[in-house]
Amino acid sequence: MPPRVPSLMGASEATMAPNRRIGERVFVGLSQLTWSPVPSRDAGTRYVFLMDLSVTGAGVFGPTHPEVRIGDRVVVGFNDSRAVVSVRCVSRTDVSELCYYRVEFVLMEPGFERDVFEVIGRARERRPRR
Repeated sequence: MPPRVPSLMGASEATMAPNRRIGERVFVGLSQLTWSPVPSRDAGTRYVFLMDLSVTGAGVFGPTHPEVRIGDRVVVGFNDSRAVVSVRCVSRTDVSELCYYRVEFVLMEPGFERDVFEVIGRARERRPRR
């Protein structure tokens, strides 16, 4: 049975930064990423789940983190590559320990950028044609 995806509670303008996305977001399913706020007082790496992706950003579900706010930088990792992202939106979910974070890519290692394009390409191939 697939994991239960939390639903979002209403996000307001106060919880969002302006959207600068290029291209559409594609649903990619649940892929695990590492998540390390910069700087972090609790030095521990956490894990988040990638839900949707575009060439300029992503949407992830992860643990509610009191240090992560709109505009903060976070280092995310996938397949031994990393990227620095800026948090654009933080939305509460119906599971109190989880938030949905919309992030924008600021800086990507070459391997991370390659993975982004590969994942988007595979997701587009799976979509039904109109």
